[in-house]
Amino acid sequence: MERQREKSTEIPKEVKERAEKELEELRKELARLRKLKKEKEQLEIEATKKEIIKQEEVKATELDYIEEQFNKLEDILSSKLGEIDQKLYRQHADQIETELQTLEEEIIGEKGLIEKKLTAYENLLTAYPWLEEERKKFMYTIPNKKENKVDYVSWKIEWAKVLFDYARFAVLHIIYIRELNSQKPFLNFTKREEYIKEIAEQLISQNQAKWLSKEKKRLRVYWKTLEAWSDEIYNWCYENGKIEPIMIYELREAKQEDFSSLPLEDLEEIFKILAKNRKAKILKLENGQIAFKIKIE
Repeated sequence: MERQREKSTEIPKEVKERAEKELEELRKELARLRKLKKEKEQLEIEATKKEIIKQEEVKATELDYIEEQFNKLEDILSSKLGEIDQKLYRQHADQIETELQTLEEEIIGEKGLIEKKLTAYENLLTAYPWLEEERKKFMYTIPNKKENKVDYVSWKIEWAKVLFDYARFAVLHIIYIRELNSQKPFLNFTKREEYIKEIAEQLISQNQAKWLSKEKKRLRVYWKTLEAWSDEIYNWCYENGKIEPIMIYELREAKQEDFSSLPLEDLEEIFKILAKNRKAKILKLENGQIAFKIKIE
């Protein structure tokens, strides 16, 4: 009787081979993730050296737990009896696969953010080389508005260009003043928050920005008009065959597109622009949300 039980638990060869193949695929995924993590860490080192991000901003991505689960899977597969508890194996395999995907999204997200910050500053230096020129250090101190009014106005206009392009290069629609205090080149100001708000007011006077709070903590920078965004969204929908009603979350999921992080109120306004230009129809859903359906020209 005992022999029969042992025989019935023995795993078929084809099942074991399939499990080993799945395990090998997981090994490859884990190896790719390690490589991705290493790339992110190199970017972090570069960004901290250039003082674009602070050391305390660096977030460690732990692979230890995944490694432990992976080892459990190996143990199940290479048991002494050559048997596999399929339920336990499947549970661990599915869990590892899910966690690998989650971890990958996290690493890619952090890596992309660091790349944007690095690229944004590098692009700023290309456009405004004086940001790191010794002879232009005086630009980090605001001129006296009463004694040197011309210099004061000139200073604001020049820095407004820098802030505008920083938002554009970093693909930021909303700027948080407190966060900007710790970002190059603005962290070099002698009075950071005061100067940044002065520059923000200049952008607002040029109709390129607006405050989103009375406390002046968040600034919406319009480095592209809503009309231009409406054209971009329409083209994206058209090129990707989005002929069914499109909800806001679908635009949010298009992470590779700059419009994915547009504020909600701007997206709603863009829907209206598309409808006004007869490029789309706005749909009000039962749950109160809105969607739009493009019209094929």
